[in-house]
Amino acid sequence: MWIKTVDFANFALRRSGMADLSGATAMEYALIGTGIGVALIATMFAIGDEMTEMFQMIQTTFAASTN
Repeated sequence: MWIKTVDFANFALRRSGMADLSGATAMEYALIGTGIGVALIATMFAIGDEMTEMFQMIQTTFAASTN
């Protein structure tokens, strides 16, 4: 009895397209991409001031050497 019920449920899911897992894979990739993006933004905010200071030092060094 249970085997027939399980077979019917599997058949119904395959026929309706709900057994297709490709959408779940796409969602996982989207979550991974979002996590990487958040990590990059957090890193940029964390080291942003140091990068600005470094580029200002390079600019003043080049400006002093050209005069």
